[in-house]
Amino acid sequence: MKLYFLEPEVSGGHGEHTIYGAEQDIETEGISGKVKYLHYEFEGWLGDDLLESTPAFIVSSKLQTELEKSDFKDYKLEECLITTSDEFKEMYPNKEIPTFNRFIPLGKIEVEGEKFKNWSGHHFCLSPKGELVVTQEALNLLKRVSIDNSYITPLTQE
Repeated sequence: MKLYFLEPEVSGGHGEHTIYGAEQDIETEGISGKVKYLHYEFEGWLGDDLLESTPAFIVSSKLQTELEKSDFKDYKLEECLITTSDEFKEMYPNKEIPTFNRFIPLGKIEVEGEKFKNWSGHHFCLSPKGELVVTQEALNLLKRVSIDNSYITPLTQE
């Protein structure tokens, strides 16, 4: 099975309304539990449909539609608060941001450099460090939308 480490575009960060989880949340939910509620504040945006602010990811409504039409079930979508910073408004006064939702991969994997181990078999996985790993099939779906500013690294099994 071909797996890929994906580093999506970072267009902003955690806003002031982000709610962080406790150590117990991280123990039960993995690194995703570090963020209980995500407030993503855009500071810029190159147009990708999958964005990151470690350890959280967001997907545009366009990508959400593609995911929902697919057979993939190993992820969860949650509502989140999306805002733009003052700098964003100054730099892009007429730029429209589509609807985004939080994307939580349900699979687990360990990544060290360009090698992986302990893969749960899911198409969308998170490492304990919050790294996103996808299968070839998941990558094919993501390439139907814009992930032009993502770094994609092929992984080999340890």
